[in-house]
Amino acid sequence: MPVKMNRTLAYGLACLHYLDNNGSREWLRVSEISRRQNLPPAYCNKVLQALVHAALVDSQKGKGYRLRKDLDDINVWELMEALTFNHAPETGRKELTIKLYETLREEVNHWLVGLTVRDIVEMMKEEERRKNTEARGRGVAE
Repeated sequence: MPVKMNRTLAYGLACLHYLDNNGSREWLRVSEISRRQNLPPAYCNKVLQALVHAALVDSQKGKGYRLRKDLDDINVWELMEALTFNHAPETGRKELTIKLYETLREEVNHWLVGLTVRDIVEMMKEEERRKNTEARGRGVAE
């Protein structure tokens, strides 16, 4: 069963990818990032602020945002923590929902801690190359 990615995580990946493609040390404004990635500016800003809070992105008033860490150094678990799990309930009481959440969190952490954002970007590029190769093969056969 495929996992449905939430919008915040998708926007976070898009922002990180854009920052990386445009010089990780260059300052970029929300207006440019949101326009180039076709994201709503207010939501894009919210996502970028969460990435700043997680120390994945730097921000400077009047300049914009830039990567703090290379994509090779950002594991998917960190990204998910920054954008999805940060607002989860504290685990003070051991109610069933909290136990379920803790179990999910431990399992996700176990599987994603070694996967980097760069890995995801490279998987996407490889999938695009595969589709282009298949399309060219079908075009030649027709």
